[in-house]
Amino acid sequence: MINREVKRVVRLQVVLTLVAVLVAAVIGGFAPILPVSVVIGGLCAIVPALLYGKIAFARRHEPPAVLMRAHFKAEAVKFFTTLLMFGAALVFFKDLSVVGLFGGYMTATSGYWFGLLIKN
Repeated sequence: MINREVKRVVRLQVVLTLVAVLVAAVIGGFAPILPVSVVIGGLCAIVPALLYGKIAFARRHEPPAVLMRAHFKAEAVKFFTTLLMFGAALVFFKDLSVVGLFGGYMTATSGYWFGLLIKN
């Protein structure tokens, strides 16, 4: 189960990634390489964030040490998932725009920081 705050942050990451895809489509002259690269970069941030939420918040009403271990485990899974996704993107998609890939990742990752600043 993913808690409400994680859903809010992931939703913001998705919205920011979609905006970046539209901008990339206009900048790239509607050629598919740049927007696809931005989508893959955004997914490299969104999927690990979802995994983090599932792992870190799976347990409730546990001692603090157990909750901290869950967060450490979730962060390790998030880190390695991000590395694997970037590696797979760079290996399997030869025509990717590296600028678009990392731009999409940074845009989606900024959703986390904006999520901390924006409270509903």
